[in-house]
Amino acid sequence: MARRKHREAYQGTVGVGGLFSTAFGSVGSSIFYALGIVALYALGATWLVFLLAGLVFVLTAWSYAEATALHPEDGGAAGMARRAFNQLIGFGAGWALLLDYVITIAISAFFVPHYLATFWPALKQWPYSVVAGVAVVLVLAVVNIFGLKSPPRLGWLLALLVLLTQALLIVVAFILLFEPRIVIDQVDFGVRPTWSQFLYAIPLGAVAYTGLDSISTMAPESWDPRRHIPRALNLLLPVTIVVSVGLALVGLSALPVKSNVLPVDPHTGFTRPLEVVSRDGQYYFADRPDERVFVQVERRGMGWRVPALRPTGSVYQDGEGRAVTRLYGTQLGSAYLEDPVQGIVQALPATAGSLRRMLEPLVGILAAAILVMAANAGLAGSSRVIYSLAYNRQIPSVLGRMLPWRMTPYVGTIVAGLVAVGLMIPGHVSLLAELYAFGTMLSFTAVHLSVIVLRYKEPGLARPFRVPLNIRLRGTALPLLPIIGALCTLAVWVVVLATRPTGRIIGLAWMAGGLVLYVAYRKIAGYPLLREPGVAKLPVTATVDIDYNQILVPVTGTRLTDEMLVLACQLATEKGSSIDALYVMEVPMDRPLTAATDEQRERAERVLKAAAAIAEEF
Repeated sequence: MARRKHREAYQGTVGVGGLFSTAFGSVGSSIFYALGIVALYALGATWLVFLLAGLVFVLTAWSYAEATALHPEDGGAAGMARRAFNQLIGFGAGWALLLDYVITIAISAFFVPHYLATFWPALKQWPYSVVAGVAVVLVLAVVNIFGLKSPPRLGWLLALLVLLTQALLIVVAFILLFEPRIVIDQVDFGVRPTWSQFLYAIPLGAVAYTGLDSISTMAPESWDPRRHIPRALNLLLPVTIVVSVGLALVGLSALPVKSNVLPVDPHTGFTRPLEVVSRDGQYYFADRPDERVFVQVERRGMGWRVPALRPTGSVYQDGEGRAVTRLYGTQLGSAYLEDPVQGIVQALPATAGSLRRMLEPLVGILAAAILVMAANAGLAGSSRVIYSLAYNRQIPSVLGRMLPWRMTPYVGTIVAGLVAVGLMIPGHVSLLAELYAFGTMLSFTAVHLSVIVLRYKEPGLARPFRVPLNIRLRGTALPLLPIIGALCTLAVWVVVLATRPTGRIIGLAWMAGGLVLYVAYRKIAGYPLLREPGVAKLPVTATVDIDYNQILVPVTGTRLTDEMLVLACQLATEKGSSIDALYVMEVPMDRPLTAATDEQRERAERVLKAAAAIAEEF
């Protein structure tokens, strides 16, 4: 007896609202850390970086919408590239996407304790911040391994509360703080920021739009993905861009760009490292205790310092004959690098005292909650990618192994969690952003190219959503926007390679390691590198969709039969059927059937009790 589910017959229960809340849980949470990271380099042009990155986000979201509506079952960059090109390119897209998910886990969990420091200031100090971040990842790993899920309405409610709070903060700050002249005067391209700073900040702006792939990979869980995925994405686009640009504008009004004069080491050409002290949530120079620090600050053991920085302007002699230079910065990228939205709240004027006292704990709680939600989405997404790669025989199957009684990819969850913890412990936020930009631009480029190729490879398939702006070429509508999008994402990826040596080395090492794993596994298993491995096909008579009232499952207490029992429970739940578990005890032919030993009977009882426990989960 066999049963086949048609690929078109999705059994999902998630609608547009659920898809939007899941995506906003990732995309909407990213502004809580992206604002400080981008402001560190883009300075007064932070809002412009978010706007430019948002335009690329629009192009990419439309490509995702078309590809996912065309093949909901292949949701995600890896599935799209695999169908459009071949197994190797599909693996490359999936491996780059896996890096994105792991970085999302690390960076989201890292920022959780910094927002909770509103209630417990010690959480902002090392090593407590790292310990708390690691604890978040470990707890979420356990939750995902055992398949514990929060009510769907909780995610929707949290996303709505965060959105309303962000909107309230933007409106209040615009009324009390926003001055167009201040925002405009802060930008002097070539000086503040320099062109190299602005160019480098553009890929970091992509961090503000993390989680785009998560809405695509949820296609099988939507009850009408061909319509709901495009609608959810089109709803997400304006909301995310308005929030990102709006918070950047009010943030630069509340914490504008200012400068510090720093001594220059004539031997290195860089500024001399300077110790700083923290007081009342602000940084001050240790040798100039009344002067606030606006430039970049880094941790050094239990303290902080301004690191050696490259001068961006002229080096001149001060009144004491020392070589000095003027560097620009904003407290969004220094004192509030790890909680920039909280910095905006604390910069509200005294006239908004009661409102500020209300917003401080509210932002702290909601930011921490949605960052936990984003880290959880990253952990679930990474385990899905690992399982998908293993299922498609692109990495060893052991990495996609499922927990028998919960059917969750526990090995993938553990691997992703450990890698995220390893990346989070050093606490280099900018490096995490670089690696995210490296991976996401590769996977986004693969999505754009997949849409173009599928237009020619599968021209006859119905497309519920089409990317606008097409021209006829060789009998097919060639989409222009994915071409522009691919060029943009590829150019941004090249910028990461050209400007950030550490991110370049780690990112390329990640891709090279994945390629070695893929080739070695395929060669050892005897699978072709580019084509899909042959899969045995069931005869037509064995794939007829039938109903059943009883399911007989042989059990032996092994992982294989436990997985068979879980599958049977899922089918029985769907059809309202009953299950009979069968354990076989071998008895010699010359003995009566009742001659089984006590040891055999005890083992049979243990196996059947375990089977009953699995069934009770359903």
